[in-house]
Amino acid sequence: MFYCRQDTFQRFQDNSSARKVPAMLRFGCCFALLLGGFVLPSVTAEDLSSQIWPTSRGDFAATGARSKGVADELVLQWETKTAEAIEAAPVSDGKHVFVVDVMGGMEALELSTGESLWRHELDTGFVASPSLFVPQNISQAIGAVNVLDAGDLPEGTTPMTTEQIDAWSATQTTVLVSGDVEGNVVAWDPASGEQLWKGLTDGEISASPSFYTLRRLGASGEIELQPRALVTSQDGSLYCFAMKSGELIWKYETGDQIRCGASVGDGKTYLGGCDGGLHVVDLTTGKASRDAIPLGGPTGSTPAIRDGKLFVPIMDGVLYAFAPQNDSEEDGMPTWEYSDPDRAQEYRGSVAVNDDVVIVTSRNKTVDAIERSTGKLRWRVTLKRRADASPVIAGDDVWVASTDGRLLRLSIENGDEKWNFEIRGAFIGEPAIVGERLVIADDEGVVRSFGPK
Repeated sequence: MFYCRQDTFQRFQDNSSARKVPAMLRFGCCFALLLGGFVLPSVTAEDLSSQIWPTSRGDFAATGARSKGVADELVLQWETKTAEAIEAAPVSDGKHVFVVDVMGGMEALELSTGESLWRHELDTGFVASPSLFVPQNISQAIGAVNVLDAGDLPEGTTPMTTEQIDAWSATQTTVLVSGDVEGNVVAWDPASGEQLWKGLTDGEISASPSFYTLRRLGASGEIELQPRALVTSQDGSLYCFAMKSGELIWKYETGDQIRCGASVGDGKTYLGGCDGGLHVVDLTTGKASRDAIPLGGPTGSTPAIRDGKLFVPIMDGVLYAFAPQNDSEEDGMPTWEYSDPDRAQEYRGSVAVNDDVVIVTSRNKTVDAIERSTGKLRWRVTLKRRADASPVIAGDDVWVASTDGRLLRLSIENGDEKWNFEIRGAFIGEPAIVGERLVIADDEGVVRSFGPK
């Protein structure tokens, strides 16, 4: 059984196959730089969102979904063996892949070849994926720009135009932010692996950071854009750090462990936790915008936000849908809830959601597709073993990685299996969808890329 106070990292420390390798830092090929960050593929803003996977759930609204699918016919393009077991999902800027392992390894790989570009061996461990602050104005959820206006702006201040946001974005650089089992938050230059700043929380970090940008009056009295990083900790707090310096801006306390990430939408962040409440925090102030919404049980799942709707499962086997636009008491009531009428499920992962369905996996080896509008079960697939990794949607496919070492491609229409790949080990983290490629890591430290023939 899983409990909120279980030490996830302990099972890897006790694994006899885990072994510490000597500290090292390897530098590979020269990097092409753009304003100090990676050059991204030359594509439109619409296409760019499908070619990056900046956080474990694909975007900072935690939808776990892309409208575009991977190639119809996939082949294994490369596989790279790293040092230790990898529990977290890879993340990618469209040209490179970043992975972290349970014994403190952090590595940058070339997306096209799997070649190692740099690697750190740190005196800690990772169960959460890092996140990439990619300063392109792609969309509020994916691009991490998500500009919000603070309350201290002078009266009559005009909203920023798309052109102004684009101009500002061009002056920023890509940053990789990680959180480890000892509560350290570190910002890295993804090109070189150089540490930029370090912050600290008082508990294990179990989920990817999120980002947003606040427009407010700076110390000089001029209006500034201030990028910020959101990090949840098992000390029961949500931390907000300045992206440029690592300074702690504010801290929001829930009173119990937080294992999920902070979803961003509509100027707020939504997070659940072991206290059994869904917390709604105003990102301009760092204060609760309403009383926590009762969930009836603890959750370790990152809420998914799409089109003003929010979807979050709890460990006791209930999946809730909310529409929390205006923080009223009515918005605190679920629009629907789904639970198995025959056998109580146990939900640990996050859902994947598109315009039509919500996909949820359970500890009872089920994969369920729930109609997004009604909360009715559309189809169910039963796995051979459980899926600890959260599901991912890419176009017309649902991707499920399970602990029996099977990577499944299911039809989003009816759940039919369209393709599978099997390994000796186990998949603990979900895949990353990067353009027409799929990248996934396993518990033996092998990173694989699948793509077009």
